[in-house]
Amino acid sequence: MSDNKKNILWYLGFLSLVSLLYFVKGQAVFLLFLGFLPYFALYKLSDERIELNLGKAARNAFLYNITFGVGTIVYIYFSNSIHLFAPAFVLLFGGSLLVCIISLFYYEKVAK
Repeated sequence: MSDNKKNILWYLGFLSLVSLLYFVKGQAVFLLFLGFLPYFALYKLSDERIELNLGKAARNAFLYNITFGVGTIVYIYFSNSIHLFAPAFVLLFGGSLLVCIISLFYYEKVAK
Protein backbone atom coordinates (compact mmCIF):
# COMPACT_ATOMS: atom_id res chain seq x y z
CA MET A 1 0.00 0.00 0.00
CA SER A 2 1.37 3.38 -0.84
CA ASP A 3 2.08 5.99 1.80
CA ASN A 4 -0.42 8.32 0.14
CA LYS A 5 -3.36 6.07 1.05
CA LYS A 6 -2.13 5.81 4.62
CA ASN A 7 -1.98 9.57 4.90
CA ILE A 8 -5.52 9.99 3.59
CA LEU A 9 -6.90 7.65 6.23
CA TRP A 10 -4.73 9.28 8.87
CA TYR A 11 -6.13 12.73 8.07
CA LEU A 12 -9.61 11.58 9.06
CA GLY A 13 -8.38 11.70 12.65
CA PHE A 14 -8.29 15.48 12.45
CA LEU A 15 -12.09 15.49 12.26
CA SER A 16 -11.97 14.71 15.97
CA LEU A 17 -11.05 18.36 16.53
CA VAL A 18 -14.68 19.22 15.78
CA SER A 19 -15.43 17.79 19.23
CA LEU A 20 -13.90 20.95 20.69
CA LEU A 21 -17.11 22.71 19.67
CA TYR A 22 -18.62 21.06 22.75
CA PHE A 23 -16.82 23.63 24.87
CA VAL A 24 -18.13 26.48 22.70
CA LYS A 25 -21.73 25.39 22.17
CA GLY A 26 -22.21 23.07 25.15
CA GLN A 27 -24.00 20.42 23.08
CA ALA A 28 -22.95 16.86 23.84
CA VAL A 29 -23.53 15.75 20.25
CA PHE A 30 -20.16 17.30 19.30
CA LEU A 31 -18.42 14.78 21.56
CA LEU A 32 -19.36 12.04 19.10
CA PHE A 33 -16.69 13.40 16.77
CA LEU A 34 -14.20 11.79 19.13
CA GLY A 35 -15.02 8.63 17.17
CA PHE A 36 -12.50 9.85 14.59
CA LEU A 37 -9.59 9.53 17.05
CA PRO A 38 -8.77 5.90 16.18
CA TYR A 39 -7.94 6.97 12.62
CA PHE A 40 -4.65 8.37 13.93
CA ALA A 41 -3.57 4.79 14.67
CA LEU A 42 -4.13 3.72 11.05
CA TYR A 43 -0.96 5.46 9.95
CA LYS A 44 1.18 2.85 11.70
CA LEU A 45 -0.44 -0.15 10.01
CA SER A 46 2.00 -1.62 7.51
CA ASP A 47 0.57 -5.02 6.64
CA GLU A 48 0.38 -5.80 2.93
CA ARG A 49 -3.14 -7.16 3.43
CA ILE A 50 -4.51 -3.88 4.75
CA GLU A 51 -6.65 -3.30 1.65
CA LEU A 52 -8.32 -6.69 2.08
CA ASN A 53 -8.89 -6.07 5.77
CA LEU A 54 -10.18 -2.56 5.07
CA GLY A 55 -12.66 -4.05 2.61
CA LYS A 56 -13.89 -6.49 5.25
CA ALA A 57 -14.19 -3.68 7.80
CA ALA A 58 -16.10 -1.52 5.33
CA ARG A 59 -18.45 -4.44 4.68
CA ASN A 60 -19.18 -4.67 8.41
CA ALA A 61 -19.84 -0.92 8.55
CA PHE A 62 -22.18 -1.22 5.56
CA LEU A 63 -24.12 -4.01 7.25
CA TYR A 64 -24.38 -1.85 10.37
CA ASN A 65 -25.70 1.04 8.27
CA ILE A 66 -28.34 -1.12 6.63
CA THR A 67 -29.61 -2.82 9.78
CA PHE A 68 -29.46 0.22 12.07
CA GLY A 69 -30.79 2.54 9.36
CA VAL A 70 -33.81 0.40 8.58
CA GLY A 71 -34.50 -0.19 12.25
CA THR A 72 -34.29 3.51 13.00
CA ILE A 73 -36.57 4.52 10.14
CA VAL A 74 -39.15 1.95 11.19
CA TYR A 75 -38.97 3.05 14.83
CA ILE A 76 -39.30 6.74 13.93
CA TYR A 77 -42.22 5.98 11.63
CA PHE A 78 -44.14 4.02 14.24
CA SER A 79 -43.39 6.41 17.10
CA ASN A 80 -44.20 9.53 15.04
CA SER A 81 -41.28 11.40 16.59
CA ILE A 82 -39.56 13.40 13.88
CA HIS A 83 -37.15 14.98 16.36
CA LEU A 84 -35.29 11.65 16.59
CA PHE A 85 -33.88 11.98 13.07
CA ALA A 86 -30.90 14.13 14.10
CA PRO A 87 -29.66 11.85 16.93
CA ALA A 88 -30.33 8.79 14.78
CA PHE A 89 -28.20 10.22 11.99
CA VAL A 90 -25.37 10.92 14.43
CA LEU A 91 -25.56 7.37 15.81
CA LEU A 92 -25.70 5.94 12.30
CA PHE A 93 -22.66 7.89 11.10
CA GLY A 94 -20.60 7.57 14.27
CA GLY A 95 -21.54 3.94 14.77
CA SER A 96 -20.50 2.97 11.26
CA LEU A 97 -17.13 4.65 11.81
CA LEU A 98 -16.63 2.81 15.08
CA VAL A 99 -17.67 -0.52 13.56
CA CYS A 100 -15.24 0.01 10.70
CA ILE A 101 -12.32 0.93 12.97
CA ILE A 102 -12.98 -1.86 15.49
CA SER A 103 -13.34 -4.38 12.66
CA LEU A 104 -10.13 -3.19 11.04
CA PHE A 105 -8.20 -3.51 14.29
CA TYR A 106 -9.72 -6.96 14.82
CA TYR A 107 -8.73 -8.16 11.36
CA GLU A 108 -5.23 -6.66 11.70
CA LYS A 109 -4.38 -7.91 15.20
CA VAL A 110 -6.55 -10.90 16.11
CA ALA A 111 -7.66 -12.66 12.92
CA LYS A 112 -4.33 -13.16 11.17
